[in-house]
Amino acid sequence: MTASAPSQGGDPSTIKTLPSWADISSLSDEDLFSLYGSCEHRFPQPSYIRFTSVRRIASDVVMKIGHVQDSEPLTMNLVRESMTILVPVVRRYLTVNGNNAIVMDYTPGQTLEDCWGQLGFWRRLRVVWTIRRYIRQLRCVLVPGTPRGKQFPGRIGKEPQLCYGPMFSDYGGGPFASYDELTSWYMHKLDVNRRIRKTPVEDVTFDSSLPLVLTHLDLNLRNLIIDHDSRVWLIDWEHAGFYPQWFEYAAMLNGWEMLGRWKGWILGFMAGFYKRQTSFIAEISWAILTGHFM
Repeated sequence: MTASAPSQGGDPSTIKTLPSWADISSLSDEDLFSLYGSCEHRFPQPSYIRFTSVRRIASDVVMKIGHVQDSEPLTMNLVRESMTILVPVVRRYLTVNGNNAIVMDYTPGQTLEDCWGQLGFWRRLRVVWTIRRYIRQLRCVLVPGTPRGKQFPGRIGKEPQLCYGPMFSDYGGGPFASYDELTSWYMHKLDVNRRIRKTPVEDVTFDSSLPLVLTHLDLNLRNLIIDHDSRVWLIDWEHAGFYPQWFEYAAMLNGWEMLGRWKGWILGFMAGFYKRQTSFIAEISWAILTGHFM
């Protein structure tokens, strides 16, 4: 979800005619879905396999429907309550006729994708430092009542769920009831890659030595908003969950091209250096993506 260009949030001349959340918060869930259906202030759809759509239904809130699970608002609330990371306030999670949706605050500003080229050196450095701090805060988050050693991989919930994101493809993986099951899934992909693609020939393995920590798993430039006070907001928590500590770095490698030859160093500074682990993922990427059902 992004929140900057007029084409992504609606024509500025018509935004003024939108009601505020205070005006519509008393609407029923059914009425909110109807309002969403008639809303023209739309954001780009990130995936054509897993439908997700975000529309600005009021001057100060957006509504997200489609591939939405309760783990997303749960994660957003947990992060907001336990850390200093800037996350939109969740106003309501609703389900109508099997369709889930989240109503959350609209974050005015520009995506990092849109404004990076306009930032000077010191503002860029501040953004990088902030993201580094956010990632380290996320790794300290615990689900209340669940010791770290008892946490299962994947999204927050009462039981394991399918995992999505750049480490699993749009078709997902799991559910995984334990760290061992997650490890076995990746080792199976290694076996598939070797049988079909005959690679890798070297001795490689999935690194399960690092703890499962809360991971955003989609820290791309479109999900980082720089507001009018130059503060950094994290949005789109759809893929977030508990994963090996090195997953954040591996997922971030699928982007950030504007960093050029400094990309590896800057991403490593923000999320830690995990070249060996990401090499394993690169080696079996065919099995994860094209060979997903094998």
